[in-house]
Amino acid sequence: MQSEDISALPMNNTSLQITEVHTTDCDIKDQPYLPNTYNPICARKRSASSDADSITSSTSAVDYKRLKHTKHALWKLPNMLETFESFPASFQTEFLLQLIKKSSKCTLQLMNAWITPTMKQDFLSYLPLEVSRRIISYLDAFSLSRASCVCKRWKYIIDHDKKAWMRLLLSDGYKLQDPITKKSSLEYKTLYARHHILKQNWKKGRAEQTSFKGHDKFVVTCLQFDDEKIVSGADDSHVNIYDTATGEKKMTLEGHEGGVWALQYVGHTLVTGSTDRRVRVWDMETGKCTHIFTGHTSTIRCLLITQPTKDMPAMIITGSRDSTLRVWRLPDLKDEQGHYHGEGPNPYFVHSLLGHRHSVRAIAAHEHMVVSGSYDNTVRVWDIRTGQLIHLMEGHTQKVYSVVIDVERNRCMSGSMDSSVRIWDLATGECLKRLEGHTVLVGLLGLTQQYLVSAAADAILRVWSPETGVCQHALSGHSNSITCFQHDNEKVISGSEGGLKMWDIKTGKFVRDLITDVDGVWRVAFDERRCIAALQR
Repeated sequence: MQSEDISALPMNNTSLQITEVHTTDCDIKDQPYLPNTYNPICARKRSASSDADSITSSTSAVDYKRLKHTKHALWKLPNMLETFESFPASFQTEFLLQLIKKSSKCTLQLMNAWITPTMKQDFLSYLPLEVSRRIISYLDAFSLSRASCVCKRWKYIIDHDKKAWMRLLLSDGYKLQDPITKKSSLEYKTLYARHHILKQNWKKGRAEQTSFKGHDKFVVTCLQFDDEKIVSGADDSHVNIYDTATGEKKMTLEGHEGGVWALQYVGHTLVTGSTDRRVRVWDMETGKCTHIFTGHTSTIRCLLITQPTKDMPAMIITGSRDSTLRVWRLPDLKDEQGHYHGEGPNPYFVHSLLGHRHSVRAIAAHEHMVVSGSYDNTVRVWDIRTGQLIHLMEGHTQKVYSVVIDVERNRCMSGSMDSSVRIWDLATGECLKRLEGHTVLVGLLGLTQQYLVSAAADAILRVWSPETGVCQHALSGHSNSITCFQHDNEKVISGSEGGLKMWDIKTGKFVRDLITDVDGVWRVAFDERRCIAALQR
């Protein structure tokens, strides 16, 4: 794992690399699951209708003089029909078979034109729209796309079922950012098509790579990005901001007097923590430092920004080697009169969370609750609003390096130097499960709704069920400690000495090497389209 002492690290050049997968109109047209407007079944139906018209025309040309010779037979037709109806089904079948054998081609074509529509029952068109959509809700993406090829009516119903396409997006782990009412059903279908193609391109390695210079010979300690910018902090005391599309450096934020070990931004507000014991708040539009928070007496090792709630504004939570956590209100950059640079009482300071006996190594938060992991072997749960300790979770026998919160199950997980992962009940503070399998320090944890992933200094990543704690896969392939990773419900991307690897999280199989022949990978982050890695070459 990444050492706390960075003086012994190799001093080669650091660079950042962007791996970007694309989707084009050609991709969408080539997908077998995304049909075009041509419908072979409807085409056959139109062809049959044309044939029926031509048969009717030819029938009108029949020489009706010949019917005089069958006058007596026609008078007997009603009796023949009554007799036919009295036959058993097997006799009726045989009788019709004999008639068909003796019929002309023209008559057979006319019979086919009459029979074919009768045998086709479009049940979706007959049912109320709400019932049709309920049936559609049970179909997967492949079945939906196939069904939309049946006819125009089916295509219309499926294409305009907003909930069906939203359900598919959410089941694939896609996060809908815009309000539901702002997008039409066709936009959701197009969005799913793009999402599906990007997912396939990840698996097939259809991507372009861009490399650019990072923090010279220094270690990149923290990384965050979006569609517009990449923000990285390093032990050179600087924060660099790059253009995501080009890799061009937009600005360097200077002010810290020691290495930057933690950062997070929301909108244009960036918060950083450093070995100089200070928290700085920056306006990334101007590059200016608007606030400086003091109070910690040692390195700020971790920080995060909480989401605002009805009864609490957005907060900054910082954890330090001085064994404390501090809570601060997130400043509003638009309030220029509220800028603070350390002189006098700090109006943004809320309170300190006291109780840990050694360095606070990791924190996670949800609403008014924060979970902290410490080198004192404990995990603690706090109420941000009051600063009160809710639970003291004891059980680890060595330092705690990582924590995550499972909001859905009201649990939290912790990884420790004792090689175990523990699952805790946030309601009671009880340890529910002890996950074993790693042999040394578990320094990294990641959680989605379906998967808990742990990474350790034994060069192995493990995929667990967050519900049962059962280990589903052990991802083995790295030759040294895992230094970074990220995962979603499709893949795991992990970095170590030598390169960056991608795994299929559902099967546990190795997919491919994304980057090779590097001394180390310090940080990695990805979204649906891009993967950003901070490398040591």
